[in-house]
This record gives sequence, structure tokens and C-alpha cells, in this order.
Amino acid sequence: MPSVSPKLSTKLETMYARYHNSKHLAQDPLLFPRRYENPEDQEVVALLAASMAFGRVSAFLPVLDRLFSKLGPYPATSLDQADDWEFSAWTDGFVYRFATSDNLKGMLLGIAKVRKEYGGLQPPFMQGYLPNRQVIEGLRALANSIRLAAEPYDPGFLLPLGRPTDPAKRLNMFLRWMVRDDGLDLGIWQGINKADLLIPMDVHVTRISRMLGLLPSKKGGPTLKDAIALTKALSTIDPNDPVRLDFALAHMGISGDCKGEFADAICPKCPLMDFCVHGRQGPGQGDDRADLPGK
Repeated sequence: MPSVSPKLSTKLETMYARYHNSKHLAQDPLLFPRRYENPEDQEVVALLAASMAFGRVSAFLPVLDRLFSKLGPYPATSLDQADDWEFSAWTDGFVYRFATSDNLKGMLLGIAKVRKEYGGLQPPFMQGYLPNRQVIEGLRALANSIRLAAEPYDPGFLLPLGRPTDPAKRLNMFLRWMVRDDGLDLGIWQGINKADLLIPMDVHVTRISRMLGLLPSKKGGPTLKDAIALTKALSTIDPNDPVRLDFALAHMGISGDCKGEFADAICPKCPLMDFCVHGRQGPGQGDDRADLPGK
């Protein structure tokens, strides 16, 4: 298992100080649940926002903004009180990449029915999580409960199917928001240890981790094994909160400050340059990696 050297750890903390702040929320789906004060609204909006966080940030943020405008100031109550006509009205004409209006209707219906049965979204998660303190099992239990409740509709790509190798990036991001509380993340779910969280394998987090040697260099998307390995590596920095660096690593890429290749105007200013394959080898000498698909 790769570990983080003391020198790299110091540089990662410098990177954290640079990117882990509220000014980057404007380019993060976390901005949506932070608009609400009621925890019930926050968790509903957070799950919907995380479910559509694939593709370019500039593409999915406007889609989410339109959806939450339709759901009104109290989204949880809107879902609780909606009839079939309202679900259809909210989702009519919706399309975003792989997701259709029927997928979104399934997602909204499933969330509404799970809330009615369990009183919220945390209880089905806890049923999967508590036996072995495995967050991936809790997330699979939550996703399966929503899928079952959504029948005959199918949330489709908006919810992972729970395949053994799937890193469940979007659900792990949602869980990070729910569990951690640091001024950015919401911290509204109790009884879950931060040390149990898995890092969301965002395209930028994956690429930067590979360039730093924290994950093996390879082409293709990340796996659950990669998420576990990277989380363990980062636990050498902060064993009680191994995913603390996630937001900053992601926004190092989202901001354009890391292109995934050597850039004269950017790389010399990067705190991680001495540890990055492109920084060490210089222009044109790093790995030629294809872009990684988001999960």
C-alpha cells in the first residue's frame, strides 16, 4: 500500500490550505444543499445533487439549479406531498447525458417513498453500514432501497447498481457531505465514524493521485479497490479523517490549476510539483493518459 511521506504530507497540507475554502463552492454541487437550513431538505437535495455530478461541472450545475427551482424552498416537503401529476411535471422534458425524465422521476419517487417508510435517508444506510462498519455496504443498502421504492420506474445511471468493483464516487461524495462538518461539509448524519469514509474517486482526484504515485499508473477508470487504497494512503496523514483532502484535490483539477500534463505557466507554482511525475520529468516526459470517465 502506498503511503504518504512526511515531505509530501506537508505539501498536501499546503494544497489543502489553498483549495479547501468556500470560494470554490461556486464550482461544486455541494453549493445546493448548503442553500437550505432544514436537515431534511439538505439530505434530499444533497443526494439529488450528488447523483447528477457526472460530466463537466459547468454542464450539470445549471441542470440542478432548474430542478431545485421547481421543487421550491422546501424540497423534502414537496416530495412528501406530491402526487403523480407533480412528479411528472417536475421531470417533463428532463434529459442530462445518460439520464432521462423517467430516470429522474424514479429517483424522486424512490426518495419520497423511502422517506415515508423510514422517516429519512439515513436509516436504510445504517442497516447496511452497522453490521461491519463498511460504508460501501451502507450506500448499497440506501441505493437498493430507493431503487425498490421507485418501481416501476428506474433511476438508471443516477444510482449505481452496487457492482463489486464500482467505487460509487457520487454516493461516497454524498456521504462525505452528510458525515463531515468542517464549514463546507454539512455533518448532519450522526453515528458514522469519519475514519470509515471512502474517498470519492473523482476524475481529478484519481488523476492527481496517480501522478503523485499514490495509486498505480494505469489507463481506465478507478475501481473500489483504488478507492480503498487511496483512502488508506491518505489515512497516514489523518487516520481519523482520511477523506479530508478530497475537496481540495478535486478543486485543484476543477479550477484548472492541474491539467494532467506539464504546463509552463502552471506547474512551477504547484506545491506538489516535486512529487508529481510531470514535475519531476518535465515537459513531454510524463505519462500520456487518457481522460478518465466519471463514476
